[in-house]
Amino acid sequence: MTIFLQMNTAFLHVVTDPDLARDLSRIADDFDILGFFHHFGSSCFGMSAMLAQILTAKGYQAKVQGCYGEIRQGNGVFYIGYQGFTHQGQKEGHAVCLVEDKYLIDFGLGSVRKHYAANFEPALVSPLHNNAGGAGVIAHLPLDDGSDMVWRTDWISPMVEVELQSQTAAIQRVLAVFDDFQRNRVAHLVKKLFIDKDASPADHELLVMRHPHEEVINTLTPQQRVA
Repeated sequence: MTIFLQMNTAFLHVVTDPDLARDLSRIADDFDILGFFHHFGSSCFGMSAMLAQILTAKGYQAKVQGCYGEIRQGNGVFYIGYQGFTHQGQKEGHAVCLVEDKYLIDFGLGSVRKHYAANFEPALVSPLHNNAGGAGVIAHLPLDDGSDMVWRTDWISPMVEVELQSQTAAIQRVLAVFDDFQRNRVAHLVKKLFIDKDASPADHELLVMRHPHEEVINTLTPQQRVA
């Protein structure tokens, strides 16, 4: 009997390495079960750092890359972490995980789901293509709704390194929860049967940033914006 529905990992179709695809699928499922996408998806710095550490421990070459993102729809652009586009209390910058110098993995799209489209994928993977579609473009992915997701490094916020440093201790605490789940999977799954999936994690289990630090700005008109 299946206790929990598996996360939709169709976004992994671009990964041609079967071992990496399997590992990413398992990690995404575990992040979903543990509520990481729900609670921490807006913290691109923390999510990317955790993913890089997990993949490195599995023997892959993985690192965090500062960048910013664009969702292009018609003549409009929806910015993720771009310079000068900030709401009060938020910081500029976005971060992703690069693996084997082949793939860009973005597990930090929670703010896009909040400010752009609630049904936006919580995670995306794109092959790396240096200068694909223009200078500074490291990855480009056509989306099912007809828009294009672009990741760029022609500007990188200095806050990326600052946030990664400031969140180091919190990231390690959350990784400890992930590691414990790997060792005690059945116990965790049984526990999940008796609690609300969307309930806030206990403070003693997960101490991490509650506020998104990457910036998401929409320049689309209501008519251009994706529902």
